[in-house]
Amino acid sequence: MNKYIYIFFVSFVFSNIRAQSETYSVTIRVMDNMNNALPSATVQADSGIKVDADADGNAVLTLSKGKHILNISKDQYDEKEFYIIVENQETHIVKLKKEIRIPEVIITSKEGKGLTSKSVIDRQAMQHLQPSSFTDLMELLPGGLSRDPNLSIVNRPVIRENAGGPSSYNTTSLGIQFMIDDNAWNSNANLQTSVDESQMLEAAKKRNTTAIGTDMRTISTNDIEKVEIIRGIPSAAYGDLTSGLIKIERKTGRSPLEARFKADGFSKQYYIGKGFLISKNWSINANFDYLDSRQNPTDEFENYQRLTASFRSKLNTRLWQKPLEWRSSLDFSNNLDKKKYDPDTGYALTDSYKNSNQRISFTNNFIYKLKANSFFDKVALNTAIRQGFEKIEQVKLVQLSGPRALSLTTTAGENIGIYPDTRYIAESSTDGRPVDLSVFAQLSGSRKTGKLNYQYDIGLDWKYSKNFGKGQQWDLATPPSATIGTRPREFDAIPAWQNVAFFAGNQMSYNLGLHRFSLYTGLRVSKLLGIGNEYVISKKIFTEPRVNFQYNLPHVIIKDSPLKTDVTLGYGILYKQPTLQMLYPNKAFMDYIQVNYYHNDDNYRYVNFMTYVQNRENKNLTAAKNVKKEIRLDLSYKGHEVFVTYFREDLKNGFRSTLQNQINSYKKYNTAYIDLSQWGENGPDLTQVPYENIREFGNYSVTENGSATLKDGIEFGYTSPRIKAINTKFTLTGAWFKTQYRNTVPVLERPVISLAGSSYSYYGIYKNDTGYINENLNYNFITDTYISDLGLIVSVSLQGSLYNYQKYDQRIPEPEAYIDLNGVTHVFTDADRTDLYKQWLVRNVSTTDNLSTRYTYTGQANFKVTKIIYKSLKTSMFVNRLFSYEHPYYFLGSKIVRKNGNSPYFGMELNYNF
Repeated sequence: MNKYIYIFFVSFVFSNIRAQSETYSVTIRVMDNMNNALPSATVQADSGIKVDADADGNAVLTLSKGKHILNISKDQYDEKEFYIIVENQETHIVKLKKEIRIPEVIITSKEGKGLTSKSVIDRQAMQHLQPSSFTDLMELLPGGLSRDPNLSIVNRPVIRENAGGPSSYNTTSLGIQFMIDDNAWNSNANLQTSVDESQMLEAAKKRNTTAIGTDMRTISTNDIEKVEIIRGIPSAAYGDLTSGLIKIERKTGRSPLEARFKADGFSKQYYIGKGFLISKNWSINANFDYLDSRQNPTDEFENYQRLTASFRSKLNTRLWQKPLEWRSSLDFSNNLDKKKYDPDTGYALTDSYKNSNQRISFTNNFIYKLKANSFFDKVALNTAIRQGFEKIEQVKLVQLSGPRALSLTTTAGENIGIYPDTRYIAESSTDGRPVDLSVFAQLSGSRKTGKLNYQYDIGLDWKYSKNFGKGQQWDLATPPSATIGTRPREFDAIPAWQNVAFFAGNQMSYNLGLHRFSLYTGLRVSKLLGIGNEYVISKKIFTEPRVNFQYNLPHVIIKDSPLKTDVTLGYGILYKQPTLQMLYPNKAFMDYIQVNYYHNDDNYRYVNFMTYVQNRENKNLTAAKNVKKEIRLDLSYKGHEVFVTYFREDLKNGFRSTLQNQINSYKKYNTAYIDLSQWGENGPDLTQVPYENIREFGNYSVTENGSATLKDGIEFGYTSPRIKAINTKFTLTGAWFKTQYRNTVPVLERPVISLAGSSYSYYGIYKNDTGYINENLNYNFITDTYISDLGLIVSVSLQGSLYNYQKYDQRIPEPEAYIDLNGVTHVFTDADRTDLYKQWLVRNVSTTDNLSTRYTYTGQANFKVTKIIYKSLKTSMFVNRLFSYEHPYYFLGSKIVRKNGNSPYFGMELNYNF
């Protein structure tokens, strides 16, 4: 079979070459409907030949014998494309219709047609959307739906995945790389974990960003010119990512003084910006943005504030007689979360939570063009330095139910503790000062060899992150919790995170008759530096091949207009390196009371601890690996655009916090035998006091490569041309997502029971934890109308889910093995099922644990309008859920009627260009 395919291919190529060896002169006479010649009309053949018509409308081309597609275009006339079959010297007459042009307005994302799947969002779409932060832009992705802003918690990014996934599977959001003006936004030195995450209904936990990557609340959209969200396989120039790449391009060049004010039910936002032209080749942009948000407008005791300012310069000059572009920026951002109790609720007036995050960054990007005939004709060098000042401050009134003991030691072994007051104020803080440095250097060039076009690049990418903060700090005598389980640590003692990568890529294009092929092949090789040899990852080099292939089929001419068909395939391996928080977690402290003697007389109070210190570093931790595959079909005809993309992503070693244990022993003294007459300066004499040796499990957590996130999906979209009669355009986008979450390492569990007054003495080792399957089909149908005479844009979107399916995996009740208090691991046998003690290791797994829930269709109508009121004054208004409906569904035979989330959400804004 392969032999015949080979013969066919060789014959096809040979015949094509032979046919092209004979050439003829072909004249194309271009005229309008009144038979007037159209000089300067452009005639382009599929072979790449391009000729402008002369004063008589004639364009002469030399074409090979056979079938060709010709494209004829001229300003203010409709473009035309048609087939001709060249057999000898001939003349063709082509008539173009006068074009009735409607200014194009794009208020949705535009699907890229390149070698990888991506969504492009421009300034016009952002202005009509009226976002509060970058989070709102994610609605424009295939499968994205509008959601009310929730700026009181972390907004984690999600690409090709259902929102609201379990927190144990955050690697997919950590693996989304943000780039602003071609500089990576690095968060690998983020160590801002709270000392007390449970305070105020887990206020600190909901704002923890150490494992989720970039918090989208912190990115303002006011100074953004364009966003590219690469959902597919990016080029080898980009790394330290698994899920996707988001490239943000900010405004440059001269622009009027712009002011924006937005208000909605949750926040108020103010913006002012201006682009100055210092000289013909030098421009400066400056802007300021402030947002004040309250998730509950009636609650003034919880709010989020964001302040950003930017100063950017772009200079075009010459160096050694060659063009040099120099872009630099100085940016400042301040994000502040605050929460405290309402004094009227009766809670302690002292309790408060404050999380402040300031960042200053300075970047310099250089693009230097070399000789046009050089092998490398362009050099790019991007450098960035960012300094963060982060601080979590917590105040808490602690009221103990009775006398409690605390250990003050910071080392392992026996130690004497204290009895704190039963009521005290605990103050704690986490001080982080991350510094991020990056250098990106790239050489690129292009070549043409025969019919082959090459675009290639090589480069170096180096990233460095170090945290110089004071770390977690609190008074050991007044901790936020009597069972805190750790001790203060300075971040400055943690080594730096460094990653260096080399990359090379080449995009090859080839025309074979009416067929066009494009192939990108790239390779990225990276390594973590500065890691101790005891870490497995220190010896690993990570290779990431990337391949994208596109086939542009011959155009099919239907009524003088071409039907364009493109088929694109992609494959890539991507790695996300573990962060500092994962590589160097704080140590776990386990304090066991050996003597607890509480006397009414302060002089005869004594508590003795045995303390164990457990290092939680996982020396086997490695980078998370995602394998991405996709195939895309693009169709285009007379302004109608259709795309369908099938993708699959396999991330089987994502980061996961898992429970571990060790066996700890200590002495339990019988305090009834303490003799007060033998009391010394350091407490009682314990030499004659009887004791019992106790063994207990000591629990702690480590980060492992133990999570699998498997994605399958189909993204689709349709865009119509703007209908001239009604100035209206229709857009339909959507996606079917199926996301599976599962653990890939065994889990430890212990039954929550007490036997004979003691804690259960075995830990089971189980194959699986609770797994999830989330599947849904989302749609978003948008109708937008643009009336240029009125300066009015009106859009109505109908969006929702056709279905939403959720299912828990069935857990395996029996453990694979179990651990006893001697630290010995035993295989679980059938005899253990009936053992008096070991039978409790069989988990109580009900048949209802893995019942599925299939939610039926939902729909909501959103309305947006943008209107130019007077000259440069523009106002916008939106109402989400102007109409909403959630169809009832059935669960276990019962009809469930849904009414939540149906209340409208609205807001408005004013924009003025001075």
